[in-house]
Amino acid sequence: MPNLLPVVLTTASSKGQVLSFSQAKKIARRLEKRFDSYSVIDPEAYVLHFWDETGETAVKNVLNENAVRRIREKVSA
Repeated sequence: MPNLLPVVLTTASSKGQVLSFSQAKKIARRLEKRFDSYSVIDPEAYVLHFWDETGETAVKNVLNENAVRRIREKVSA
């Protein structure tokens, strides 16, 4: 488990945030737990489980627009 307390303190101070030692320690512990849980996740399963809805919608929109454009070009030709 990485010790993230110094990272939390330096990040907070660089952003101008004032954290007490107990607040920084609590944040560091939460981050460490999260990082530990990430190490047991299969990367492919993580990507498939947490897909980017916005990105998927954008890709579908582009594909639909391209299909409509090609159909219009064939009809007009």
